[in-house]
This record gives sequence, C-alpha cells and structure tokens, in this order.
Amino acid sequence: MRAVPSLLAVLLMLSSTSLAQTAEPTTQEPVATAPTASSEAAVTPFAPGAKVFLEPMNGFEELLAEDIVKKKVPVVVVKERENADFVLSGEVHLKQYGWLAGNLLWPHGGVRVSIKDAHTGGEVFAFSSKRVDSNTAAGWVYQIWADNCTKHLKKALEKK
Repeated sequence: MRAVPSLLAVLLMLSSTSLAQTAEPTTQEPVATAPTASSEAAVTPFAPGAKVFLEPMNGFEELLAEDIVKKKVPVVVVKERENADFVLSGEVHLKQYGWLAGNLLWPHGGVRVSIKDAHTGGEVFAFSSKRVDSNTAAGWVYQIWADNCTKHLKKALEKK
C-alpha cells in the first residue's frame, strides 16, 4: 500500500517535467513575428484587402472562413491557392481524457494557426490557444478558437 502513493508522486513529477520541457505558450494572444528579409520582398504587404487561402484543417478552416465574413475581417478569402497572396495553415486537435488525466497529466489540445506569405514563406501572423475547460463540447471549443483567432487577426490588420 505504501508503494501506490510513491508511484503516483513519481508519475506526476515525471509528467510535469516532460510537460515543462515540451509546453508551448498557453496565451491566446497572437505571436508577433519580426519581418525578415524574405518577407519584406513580398509582392503584397499583409494589410487590409490581402488575399488569403485557408488550407484544410479537419473542418476548422470552414469555421474560420465563416467567422472572417461574420466579423468583417478586411481580407479576401480565395478558393484557389494560386490566387492567394497569403496562406493560412495550422493544426487543431482535441484530446479527451477523464478529469484527473485531463487536468493534471496531459494537455487538453489546442490550435496553432499561422499566416505565411504564399511566395516567400515568411510568417506574418500567428495565433495559438489551448483548451482549458473539460466540460465544453468539441464543436463549441472549435467555435471559441475560431472566434478568438479572427478577433486577433482583425486587430492585427487594423494596426496596419
């Protein structure tokens, strides 16, 4: 019986150490990227009116496209990658665990989205967020992430 609490303590310590080494920022703020020489040579600056292509992200791109239109983000979403000045890509995933494992041992999941120049590959916008609640349905979590992403994208474009 004494071994069980010791084993749990060791497992918890090992998992928190591995999470600390691989953890990413949990902020919902966009990550500012400094312009590089290759991104300065872009044909079109990332400003209102830019043409953006949304790469497939397991249906998340559809939520983003709807939110971009709904929130009147000043970009043009194009259906052909060849017509785009910028490409929005990323990954979205949810992990479903029980309360103990989800809150103490493993991260819940997250979204990482970036917009890169279609010609040079220079990153002009980035957004990341992690799920922090375990009682929200997956569809609502995706919608919350899409809302936050478009809100930050609109703010970034209004500064330009």
